[in-house]
Amino acid sequence: MEQTQNHDYHHGSQNDNQRQYHHRHRAPPSPVTINPSRRATAPPNIKKPVPNWHLLVRPPMSDANPRKSGLERAMDEDLKELRVCMDLFLNSKMNEAEALLRGRHKPESMYYQFGKALVDALKAILTFHPDDIEKAMKSFDLTLKVTNAQRKTSSIIGVSTVKALGSWVIGTVGASSFRGMTRIEKHAELVYAEATVLRAGFSVLYHQDFWSLIEESVSLRSAFAVFNGLKSHFDNVEQELKVGGDISEYHLDEHLVTGLIFAASLFNIVISFLPDIIIKLLQFVGFPSDRDWGLALLNTAGQWDPYNVKVNESEMELQERVSSPTNDGMRRQLCDLAPIVIHLIAASFLPFRHVDYSFAEQINNYNLHKYPESMVFLFLKARHAQVNTRLSDAIKIHESAQEKVQKEWRNLTHASTFEQLMCAMMESNHDLACTTSRILLRESNWTKTIFRYLAAITTMRRGLPKEAKRVPELMKKVEPGMQKFCGIEVFPETYCARKANRYLNEGQRLLLPDYDFLVLWNGFDMMPLKSLRVALSNIMVEVQRIHSLTKADKVRDYDHYYDDYCIAHYLLGLVAKNIAFFPEEAFDQDMCSLATRSFKTVFRYAPYIKDDTYAYYFSHYNMGLIMMNQGRLDQAEEKFKYLLSTINPTLLSLPALIAGKGRNSLEALILAKAHAAMFLLNEDRANAAAAAAAAKKSQAAKNQSKTILTRREGRQGNEVRVQKSVGFSDSTFSSSSMSSSSSLSSTSSLNKPNVILNGLYAVSLSDHSADSASSERASYTSGLSDARLLHH
Repeated sequence: MEQTQNHDYHHGSQNDNQRQYHHRHRAPPSPVTINPSRRATAPPNIKKPVPNWHLLVRPPMSDANPRKSGLERAMDEDLKELRVCMDLFLNSKMNEAEALLRGRHKPESMYYQFGKALVDALKAILTFHPDDIEKAMKSFDLTLKVTNAQRKTSSIIGVSTVKALGSWVIGTVGASSFRGMTRIEKHAELVYAEATVLRAGFSVLYHQDFWSLIEESVSLRSAFAVFNGLKSHFDNVEQELKVGGDISEYHLDEHLVTGLIFAASLFNIVISFLPDIIIKLLQFVGFPSDRDWGLALLNTAGQWDPYNVKVNESEMELQERVSSPTNDGMRRQLCDLAPIVIHLIAASFLPFRHVDYSFAEQINNYNLHKYPESMVFLFLKARHAQVNTRLSDAIKIHESAQEKVQKEWRNLTHASTFEQLMCAMMESNHDLACTTSRILLRESNWTKTIFRYLAAITTMRRGLPKEAKRVPELMKKVEPGMQKFCGIEVFPETYCARKANRYLNEGQRLLLPDYDFLVLWNGFDMMPLKSLRVALSNIMVEVQRIHSLTKADKVRDYDHYYDDYCIAHYLLGLVAKNIAFFPEEAFDQDMCSLATRSFKTVFRYAPYIKDDTYAYYFSHYNMGLIMMNQGRLDQAEEKFKYLLSTINPTLLSLPALIAGKGRNSLEALILAKAHAAMFLLNEDRANAAAAAAAAKKSQAAKNQSKTILTRREGRQGNEVRVQKSVGFSDSTFSSSSMSSSSSLSSTSSLNKPNVILNGLYAVSLSDHSADSASSERASYTSGLSDARLLHH
């Protein structure tokens, strides 16, 4: 092994003369390549039209209209009051919002019951206590009971097994059912479907077994059938509007529009992140999966245009957005939150195309203008700074967000506290990391296993002698606090429990535990270049230390030596890869080579790993990313397909490594990343094929034009030679008859249009991509323009 290490990392085999020779005769420097930015990429090519359902909204009947029922008047009043509650809550006035909800005794109001259930659900998520989760489930049950009383009788499905299984396959409510519904019945269907989805989620959390997941999936299919039926109804109404029909009789409002936008888009987006085998199964039973279409649909809720991003909108522009009728929908802010979360959070964990941090910032800035005290949108502002590697700014904004929250809702701040902890670990700020990890351990019930482990490793990394005894005490409590979700261990907790046991069983020793944990949080992608270089230096020290153990023959009592050996080289390769491809910086070939050598070292010694097999699989994944960045798509595909074929698609277990030892504690994370990478690779391959086809057509057109020009020049040359052969001089030719002149002129004029047309044809083909992009943007924004004209 010593020989291999020298081959990979040391150059002592070259003598001084060889070094001087290479220095004198090295090749001239290659042109500097600047890595692309990951802050903004072009919007996707949408495969199917994106509807603008705001055009279907018609003003509701006035209260003075005798046709308006008392129930509809009461619902409009409830919606206005609940909009006030939502505005208070989003502006960090949670106590006032809850008091307004609890102070109204309206047992027959579906929206008030739904609002109370949402508050109970949020409290259950914050405390994660079984009693609070059970209370939230009962609140949703009451909401479903009240809502059922206001649904159309023909749309209500019984609870028998036969009917439930039938609704799984064929659905419950179609477009024809919605056509004959009143406005209240349509709202009842929407609230019923939303409450069903949320109730199913809390039921799985409460029971935490696999069979509850199977049981609630039937409820999810029933809820999706409602959303799908409402979507079909909207599509039919849109067709009526296009042919000039009167659609006022359907009573569609902004609340229905934003509710359907949110539901339809999230189903498409969430399912698209699942493995292919699960997507195909879900598509077989009717679920959709089109991520780009779902994101584009979300943008229509706020009339956001990804082709025209303007981060710093003027006060007048912001006020115009606030006063827009499209802002009236109860679920409008949820539709804004979804793309921000996808761009700033989801895209940090998984490879994701069409990420636009500026677009997310524009949406977030508008909401901060509307809710300046909002802890939610301040958190997302801090996250924007974080993904742009401005870690110090992110920490300060998180502190500001925590100050906005009322003390009764302090658990809301734990998300910001956790992000502060991650930023501190990225910056190697061990004091702040210790402080924040202990706050989470003391106050949060989300996952005691992870928080105990984080408190232990941050204390260990700070290295104060007076705190040394605390580390093993915390490590002993890590594994007993583990939880299961649907009968399956939560993979970050499994990871922490194994590391804690390793620490206790191997002489209180762990290799770079803070950097190792950041792999789970994709922290290295958010590190600034300075922090990456510090991490590289720290990891190199550990690599050299591990190599020295081999030379000193101190490996016998080091039971997990090769686990640490491979983890050290994996971390070295990961940091080197991030430095090599750091956005908007010059590509570093030396770092890229170091990353490749490090990953290959992991491959070589992986058969000896006992527990930490994730280092082997993550090395394959990152090698695939390097190949993708270098345009070697076929080789990258081999890496990703290897990962997807090795991991069990049911997420229950991972086959053993080459030597038949160990099990991957991070299999779900690797599976998700490899699936997302394959999604991008296929998109890159399709784009490359389209570009090659367009270039081939353009070249063919140019060749055709060149051939025509050559033939024309040949004909003109033949004419001149014929004239000279019969004895015409220049003067004779110029004084020839008018008929000869006009004859030659007509011949020339006949040739010119062909040349011009063929030249334009070649130009039009060469500019095809630009024209298609322009037309795509025009088609995307036409609906937005129509909506703005309608509202004005």
